[in-house]
Amino acid sequence: MKKQLIGLTAAALALGMASGALSGCSVGDVKLEYHYYHSEVDELDNLVEQEYNHDLVYQNDLKTLGADPSAIYITEGEDAGYYYMYDTSDPINATGYLCYRSKNLNDWECMGVAYNPTLYIENGTTYSAFATAMYWAPEVIYDQEMGLYFMFYNASYLFKDYHFFIDVAISESPKGPFVQYAKWIADSETATPEQKAEWAPVADNEAAKKAGLAEGKLKVFMPLLDFSKIPAGTEIDESWQKGEAIKPGELPGYMKVIDASPFIDEDGEKYLYFTQDLGDLHKTSANCVIKMNKDWTPDYTQLKKLTVANQATIDGEKTELYEGSTNEAPFMVRRGGKYYLMYSANTYQQKGYQVRVAVSDNPMGPFRKLSKSEGGWFLYSTGEWMSGTGHHCIVNANGSSFVVYHAHVDRRLGGGERAIAFDEIKWIKNEQGLEVPHANGPTYSHLPVVAAGWKNIAPEATVKSTNVSEGSDVKYLNDGVVKIHDDVTFVKEFEMDAGANVITLTFDGYREVTGLFVVNSFNYDTSVEKISKIEFAFKDGNRTGTAYVKNLEYDYDRYYPGGEYYVTGGTFALEFKPMLVKSIKITLPKFNEALALSEIMVLGK
Repeated sequence: MKKQLIGLTAAALALGMASGALSGCSVGDVKLEYHYYHSEVDELDNLVEQEYNHDLVYQNDLKTLGADPSAIYITEGEDAGYYYMYDTSDPINATGYLCYRSKNLNDWECMGVAYNPTLYIENGTTYSAFATAMYWAPEVIYDQEMGLYFMFYNASYLFKDYHFFIDVAISESPKGPFVQYAKWIADSETATPEQKAEWAPVADNEAAKKAGLAEGKLKVFMPLLDFSKIPAGTEIDESWQKGEAIKPGELPGYMKVIDASPFIDEDGEKYLYFTQDLGDLHKTSANCVIKMNKDWTPDYTQLKKLTVANQATIDGEKTELYEGSTNEAPFMVRRGGKYYLMYSANTYQQKGYQVRVAVSDNPMGPFRKLSKSEGGWFLYSTGEWMSGTGHHCIVNANGSSFVVYHAHVDRRLGGGERAIAFDEIKWIKNEQGLEVPHANGPTYSHLPVVAAGWKNIAPEATVKSTNVSEGSDVKYLNDGVVKIHDDVTFVKEFEMDAGANVITLTFDGYREVTGLFVVNSFNYDTSVEKISKIEFAFKDGNRTGTAYVKNLEYDYDRYYPGGEYYVTGGTFALEFKPMLVKSIKITLPKFNEALALSEIMVLGK
């Protein structure tokens, strides 16, 4: 439901005031009709969630249930302009994958089943995918050269419970239907006889017996990765064995693997990152990579382990990096000449499940984990408003980048039930001069949607302010970076000395504006309690004037509920009908101590 709003419709203005008698003149000061996002509490002091305009505003309300999201932005075809998302919907009973689409990453429309595993009977023989249950962590990539969508995933082998393998399915459309790779080869008119023989279904009499089928009556389309094909006696084979990656006494060459993540480098070379999962022999998980051929088949001679829990490097000594037993859910990003391997640490049920970063000059490593002070803790929660923020992906669209991740539905206790969230990311230099990704989250506040032509245009404004603290700078007000945590010193807020303060944003020309979001300090002690006045210098045809808002109290009911915990990233959030604005003047009341603001966002065109 969209909130019915709002407009610049004061009696003196109405934007449709009495005909042209005032043409070419100033209309003076007029009250702005607006909606201010401010909470209410019930008689038991419980927060009453308010409806918001989904076309312009988002908040991570955790309404879309799911885990391990993979989101892509579609730039071609009938779905151009949509985000598509795939996730783990039911960890135990899932027999395939649904897909969803959205224009804003906030509101997801289910598009139905994107992938169902191969299963059919022909001439009395059952043909099946290697797995029919426990489909986890799909990740989809569009291969521009091949003109196809590839869905990588892991699932458990027939009747073998948590024996996970990695596979891939292929489609010409983001909504599917995706077809398992082995079946796709079998049906292909262009595949060679050698390819068809390599990927032909294999009789599995053990599984047939458990399924109540006669011997030879169950043939299985096998998964993409089979580590028994590692060339024996090679350096890769020896190092893999030394790492105890292959568990003896089970399937030949078996290794429990999850969380496949494909990556295409700028030179067109292809890689598949994945996790060697926890198991009987593995008390900690590890992230790995295998080089892929042009057709996304694996090159078993190029296989490496990249990160291990609580080791800064793969060859380093174990130390306390506060990662628990887990390094999983890898996702690769290239920025300039650096490769950033992003991964999740701790286990998904824990509140401390989070995304961290390792860096290398090569997509196959070696990687070094960045420390917290270097910006290596990319996405994590230390409060009660979000929990378990991990297993993410990065999606780029229209000049902006977003992290899409899951978080616990129970914000305070964590657990297994998860839902989808997202926040914007920025790239900034740390104190060592290295560019690192920074998440403006996790958030639980009202923030501007970047969709339908609207975006944050504050970075395009010139910002001035009175009463700037020594060592601070107004540039921190519109650099696009929100400070969420206190332990990353190179992420700055705008700091003000005690007294009154006036902040002004001025654009080169009149811009169409429909919202203003002032992000408060990450620190309760330096947070701003009130904005005395906001003034918009506007134009309507030949008429100019100043539309104003007075006395906006900060929503401490939402951002400091019951005085129990302080929610960082909270906003003074204002929405109104679009108007042409030249400048925005924000007046703060006189205060007796130093305060701060993290960011100002202007939703405009």
